[in-house]
Amino acid sequence: MASTTISPPTAHSSRMSLLTLLVFIIILLGAIFYVKPLWDDVSSLSMGRDEKQVQKGTLSQQLSDLQSVQQSLGGASEVSRQTTLDAIPQRLEQDKLIKDITGIAQKNDIILNGVTFGVTTNSTERIKRATVSANLTGDMGTLLGFLKGIESNPRKMLVRNVTVQTGQTETGIPRVNFNVNIEAYYQDRI
Repeated sequence: MASTTISPPTAHSSRMSLLTLLVFIIILLGAIFYVKPLWDDVSSLSMGRDEKQVQKGTLSQQLSDLQSVQQSLGGASEVSRQTTLDAIPQRLEQDKLIKDITGIAQKNDIILNGVTFGVTTNSTERIKRATVSANLTGDMGTLLGFLKGIESNPRKMLVRNVTVQTGQTETGIPRVNFNVNIEAYYQDRI
């Protein structure tokens, strides 16, 4: 039988083991420094994904609510829908509002001296209000006709305040100045 002898490790093999261990530690530290930022990115993206999923759930609920409203209105006629849009349009539509007020004034022989607008913004309300101030000249009978015209107009408008000033022209004809504050409504566009 041949006998084998185990020789003690040499300095060269110990240096190689130490060098191998050192290279392994450097590779391990490099991998940790390389993977750590990627891991942080993955965790932040995962939190962002969770937020997006919650947002998606909220938006899905709003969509289903809108679809149920649409289905409940589905039985309404097209004329009914158009009447509703005429009463409370999707936008302020100042030009149409001015035409309506001007037309009502002309039909009732009232002189429209000026119109000013003020928009009330409240982000939580779906129906917005615009305040319209009109300065008119006419007589008391024409004022009543003007107010009835506002009331019967297809667009939803409410007269909030009427200020009346009486006077006479240079020729002695009675003249009445009216300041009428009107609220007009419009939808918050979806």
